[in-house]
Amino acid sequence: MDKAGNFIGWLHIEGVNLSVALVEHALSKVHFTAERSSYYKALVSAEEPVKIKREKVWSNYEEQPLEEAVLQVAEEKERTTNYKPVFVTEVTDDLHFYVQDVETGTQLEKLMENMRSEIASYPPVEGAYMPRRGDFCIAKFVDGEWYRARVEKVESTAKVHVFYIDYGNRETLASTRLGSLPPSFSTRVLPPHATEHTFAFVQLPNDVSNMGRRGGGVTSGGCCSLSLALSSSFSLSLSFFLACSLSPSGSLSLSLTLFLSHSLSLSLSFARSPRQSGL
Repeated sequence: MDKAGNFIGWLHIEGVNLSVALVEHALSKVHFTAERSSYYKALVSAEEPVKIKREKVWSNYEEQPLEEAVLQVAEEKERTTNYKPVFVTEVTDDLHFYVQDVETGTQLEKLMENMRSEIASYPPVEGAYMPRRGDFCIAKFVDGEWYRARVEKVESTAKVHVFYIDYGNRETLASTRLGSLPPSFSTRVLPPHATEHTFAFVQLPNDVSNMGRRGGGVTSGGCCSLSLALSSSFSLSLSFFLACSLSPSGSLSLSLTLFLSHSLSLSLSFARSPRQSGL
């Protein structure tokens, strides 16, 4: 059953797959959704001969020149770059990271300023808010400031799991540090500013020997190689070392070293102290 409520299945008559038989007799064509089926190879094998013979449903078939087909595939796979400045606000243990769009950052700053001003004038009554999973609310972070958040799980009034929608970090806190989100500062007025991203082709090592502790902090690192076939005549091989460390104070550092050649390497690093308010 698909999303539209249509039933998709296979009909066999006396042991013969009716779909394959229809394709074999040029009465039907193979739909691209069949790629996920175990009968896909049988369907394609049945379709190729009648397609070449231009029988029945293939009577007007014209084979596409190979050069045009390759060019069309290349055009479809060509990627366009669209760079825009972002501010990294959170990096998770599995190397997913959250960013804010710098261009719209002033909108968030203004909203936070107005929201905190209103909360200061009309502070929430402690314990009056009853959190429910999925609710948008305001949460008081360890810095004493209020932020927009979403309730992810409620274990008890003393343990409520929230996600800070504008920064990407998570926290478990008591319901007394939560309050209702004023409608004038809801996600309809300004959508959540933290968007999640992850590194392509990067996999964290499963070997525990790559994990270590330094002075109460945690350090993880791994060396990887990556080969990319950019075209039939050009390929690119990269070796890189990725390291991530978390200090006891909560400071996080991330470094990436690309080995471009035997004598040339490029290092990138990112450091994050315990989050402060604002951008």
